[in-house]
Amino acid sequence: MPLIQHISTRCWWLASDYLIHTNRFHRWCSLVVTCAIALLISCFIAFAVAEKYQLKDSFFYGGLQFSFIDGGYPETFSYGLELAASMIFLWIAWAHHKMHWYAFAGILLVVFFDDAFQLHETIGHSLVVNFAVSPSVGDLCGFATTGLLSAVFWVLGVFKIDSDDELCAYLLFTVYFALLIFFGVGVDAFHGMFNGDGMQTVFTLIEDGGELVMTAVLSLSALGMLQRQRQLARVEKMPINSMYSKP
Repeated sequence: MPLIQHISTRCWWLASDYLIHTNRFHRWCSLVVTCAIALLISCFIAFAVAEKYQLKDSFFYGGLQFSFIDGGYPETFSYGLELAASMIFLWIAWAHHKMHWYAFAGILLVVFFDDAFQLHETIGHSLVVNFAVSPSVGDLCGFATTGLLSAVFWVLGVFKIDSDDELCAYLLFTVYFALLIFFGVGVDAFHGMFNGDGMQTVFTLIEDGGELVMTAVLSLSALGMLQRQRQLARVEKMPINSMYSKP
């Protein structure tokens, strides 16, 4: 229990440090991303209201690009966040010699290709065409393939962790990724059980809006961690005498 409490406390501290206690550049990025998400969700709600009540004079009526569909504005913004997070993890791993972050760079790259280019659907369709399996089995196998690939990356990353602090940071991003999967898979399972237009809109907002928010949290936290790594690197290179003010 003391170990779990220590890890939980440390992860909570890192979460606030990476996401809140950061420099001006990170705060501006957070503000821009937050405003963009608020605007996208507001536009989706306006689109849903216009469609439900057939407000044909509304600017949002018929504007599928405001919905959470492939190629829509919210999904496109999410693709950008996923790719940015992958590149940030890649930079941390390469520039600061922390090999375990290559794992999250790979995981986010898999997520990006799956969302932007329908990776698991492509794999499933290939199985259907080449092995004559049913579409549902093909889709399940495609989803399992991308999930297994992400799991392999994660496990390989665990074996490269060399400190308790890095372990806590790794667990923190694992929690973020688990929440992302929860919205994308768990909520989606409940979504399929409801057919009413009102419930469809609510579940779409929870599912896709939750995914978008968690992707933003993950990418901004990765940026915050990069800023902290750069600060630590500068301190380590600083001569001892320069770390103290002159009398």
